[in-house]
Amino acid sequence: MTSWWQGLLLGVVQGLTEFLPVSSSGHLVLAQSLLPGFNQPGVLFDVALHVATAAAVVLYFYRDLPGLLKRGSKAEEMAESGQMARIEWKLAWVMILALISTGIIGFLLKDFAEAQFQNPLAVGYFLILTGALLVSADWAARRKPGAGLEPNSWRAVLIGSAQGLAVFPGLSRSGATIATGIFTGVRGDYAARFSFLLSVPAVLGASLVSLRDERAALAAFSRSEILTYVLGMAAAFGVGYFSIRLVFAVVRKLRLSWFGGYCVLLGLLTVIMWNLNK
Repeated sequence: MTSWWQGLLLGVVQGLTEFLPVSSSGHLVLAQSLLPGFNQPGVLFDVALHVATAAAVVLYFYRDLPGLLKRGSKAEEMAESGQMARIEWKLAWVMILALISTGIIGFLLKDFAEAQFQNPLAVGYFLILTGALLVSADWAARRKPGAGLEPNSWRAVLIGSAQGLAVFPGLSRSGATIATGIFTGVRGDYAARFSFLLSVPAVLGASLVSLRDERAALAAFSRSEILTYVLGMAAAFGVGYFSIRLVFAVVRKLRLSWFGGYCVLLGLLTVIMWNLNK
């Protein structure tokens, strides 16, 4: 790392984009390529920022995790009749299925995906793909609003697979999972809740794998960089927490195409600028 203000800026970028369906990893790659003299040991700083936003998800949802995927009234009725355990076990089961598919696909694509973090052109193309997914999901949600309230087993596998494919920078994790949920009949706000909940073990697991591979980066870490990391993680956590609220406001109004248009424009701009600078 180089300076505290770069860490703070990148933390804000991570917090804004981790939960908005625009690809935080893609924005980090582009932002880092534009910062003068920026460097980091491996992807250690990126991992730290993702852990901070995962913590924001835990804080946001910690009070209502048991009934996360159910209608409030229905969850209350089940709780009164002693059936809340069924909700918890079903939620755990579909999450396990989703995470297994995420892990398999993420493992198979890991090395190839990590190579794309040094390739802004690839980021541009994946941003365009993200935009197309969001616009299509918005159209699908408008055709069948409220269809299918929650992920079941096969939907969970597909959503988890989409999360596994989102290891590529520029392909939004939240965008891919929310869009896949909508395509399979899950209502937008329930798809978003499942996506956020699913992100915590996925991000933490990927972070642990990355740290295992970043031994050289950890050895090169110096005390002078602590302030940069702390500011970056604090910004990512705080901004990310409020970004979650914004996402729910968006999916309830079915305006994912706003973010889709943004991703397409940014992706096209990235591709054009990369080709002009060749």
